[in-house]
Amino acid sequence: MHIDCRNNNGSPYLVVMESYSVKVDGVRKNRKRVIKSIGPLARYDDGKPDFVARLKKSFLEGAPIIDGLDELASAKRSTRKVSVEFDREDNLAAFSDPKNIGYFLLDGLYDMLGIYDVLNKYKSGSRLGYDLNGHAKALVFGRTLSPDSKCATWRSRSRYLFDVVSSEKQIEIYRALDVLDELSENIQMRMNSRIEKYVKRDKSVCFYDVTNYWFEIDDKDEDVFNKAGEIIKEGLRKSGPSKAKNRKPIVQMGLFTDAVGIPIAYKLFPGNHIDQTTLRPAMKKTLGKMQLGRIIIVADGGVNSGKNLAHIISSGDGYIISKSPKGSNKETKGWILEEDGYELNAKNTFMLKSKIRSRKVKDEDGGEITLKEKIVSYWSRKHFLYALKENQHFTDYLMTVLDNPDKHKDKQSKLQKYLTKMEVDKNTGEIIDTVSKLGLDWDKISEDYGLMGYYTVMTSELDMPDREVIDKYHGLSKIEDAFRVVKSDIEGRPVFVRKEEHINAHFLICFIALTMIRLIQDRILKNDSNAKSSMKDWETGMSADRIKKALEGFKADALPGGYYRLSKITDDIAEIFDAFGIDPALRLPTESDIQQLKYQIDRSSFM
Repeated sequence: MHIDCRNNNGSPYLVVMESYSVKVDGVRKNRKRVIKSIGPLARYDDGKPDFVARLKKSFLEGAPIIDGLDELASAKRSTRKVSVEFDREDNLAAFSDPKNIGYFLLDGLYDMLGIYDVLNKYKSGSRLGYDLNGHAKALVFGRTLSPDSKCATWRSRSRYLFDVVSSEKQIEIYRALDVLDELSENIQMRMNSRIEKYVKRDKSVCFYDVTNYWFEIDDKDEDVFNKAGEIIKEGLRKSGPSKAKNRKPIVQMGLFTDAVGIPIAYKLFPGNHIDQTTLRPAMKKTLGKMQLGRIIIVADGGVNSGKNLAHIISSGDGYIISKSPKGSNKETKGWILEEDGYELNAKNTFMLKSKIRSRKVKDEDGGEITLKEKIVSYWSRKHFLYALKENQHFTDYLMTVLDNPDKHKDKQSKLQKYLTKMEVDKNTGEIIDTVSKLGLDWDKISEDYGLMGYYTVMTSELDMPDREVIDKYHGLSKIEDAFRVVKSDIEGRPVFVRKEEHINAHFLICFIALTMIRLIQDRILKNDSNAKSSMKDWETGMSADRIKKALEGFKADALPGGYYRLSKITDDIAEIFDAFGIDPALRLPTESDIQQLKYQIDRSSFM
């Protein structure tokens, strides 16, 4: 039982509620009912802050601050001692079989994100006969707590205290994957609208980056052609530049996050698509449908192209995108290296300057537009020393190329600009047309050495202070950490499915799991008065690995007599649930008590 404040004809009204469960068609359903009507809130409010919160706490503690509730409050509290009799012949009593209850928090977030509503609406319209939401929950909870293959996730579905999925056929989990693929965009849009409502996104910037995932297959997916020989459907798993530095077919994934790193949307691309080509279709397919208002896209130089910038501006948005000084034209390089205009910090370890410029670019239709942008150049001693060390290794490597050119043929494209080729007599060394010999272009090497420690960022935000431009660009580390979480903590790779629809559904599941982890981290950071307000680093609150282990280890074991014994409340579990205003430390609770805990978590998940 608990106190609740409900809306009664537009006025707050206090009641005592009770949660209970019933089985409907073999599926356990949660229900709630009013035990006692207390009356209008205005009749009891003492005028002091947080009256309802104080009333709820006092009722749970058995000493309600409203008269007439003592009997109900005392009934709510269990006796301090309980007797539990064990029958050695009873398997339930003789053997421990703890079930996970850490998923309660994920269940509440699943409903808050509106995923249940999207799938339930689809099921109602299509009259599916299996538990679509149950399968989706099992896949998302399993990916978050204990990542495994789809089959293994299905086999371990009984790990949860209360049934998550009611279906009994394994094939249905793959049918659910087909639906998740079909509804991927709808689910992402629904999740975004719910986060907008309950969490209040920080949309001051929108980070975008691309990563890829390799597959344990030898042959790439083939394209599908029409009779005219035109590609009508590209294969998804293709050969491309793998981040993991292997030669297996890969899939590219573009990801958008908000200013603090909470995911907004993702999109998959064939593995042979370079980063530059992903931004425009990703924006059109995802952000363009979400009505986010004007946003500032922050990305690295991999997506820097005239077509991309033209699309961003024509969409009414802005950009902060890096550009390598080495790849700049001669005029820009000269400006970067000019000492005039730079502002130095007190320790002479950092300096920056900027200028406004106009330049013409072509959009995706071939039309020419003029961009007016600010280019910010900065130099960091820390980055200079790091680059100096790295470039020394590279120079040493170049020297080995001269002696063993055949060993480095696979990297010739990267090395070409630093090498010269002469025709020499192998005996005298005279430059004549006989034998080819490689040499180093020391002018080019010296030019690049001179640019070490320098970085440039271009932005459409002409009035944004230079330092703020740089700080926002450095926020890209948030999305890099998101990729790390997907690849390591929730094990987005390896992928144990092969159909394109199932591959996309797999990454949707990873996207949902990542979003849940980020929302938990966000809540923890906001609940911690000592955390940095800028939330630059998720690790200042609690890492994804700690959250995963804490929730996976939070379990309840059934005892004879209808009681349960919970696993030890670790510091991490206490911190996680404290962020949601929940005390998980139930002492030998009944099933009704645990159901009440789940109900409180469901209600507190940002709603």
